Amino acid sequence: MPSFIMAMTINPSAKKMHPDLSHQIDESLELFSKNEVKLEDLFATLGRYDYLAIFEAVDQAVAFKVASEINRKGILETETWPVIPYEDFLRLIK
Repeated sequence: MPSFIMAMTINPSAKKMHPDLSHQIDESLELFSKNEVKLEDLFATLGRYDYLAIFEAVDQAVAFKVASEINRKGILETETWPVIPYEDFLRLIK
């Protein structure tokens, strides 16, 4: 299955609307499992993004669907990148 990385930030307006965002964030992250996406890892970060998810999806359309659904909730804003293992990349460019 193709792999993806999703970087997520908490929407600034959501911070104002919900003093305790933990429940809303958990509901947003549940969309991975509801779309039959295999969540490999989830990290909280310091810096530009609040969370990074590494996941596998059947195809790019499913990855787009998950990102769209998470964005639609209005709690997290996402940026999603398709990725391949570095060794596969090296074979492509040789």
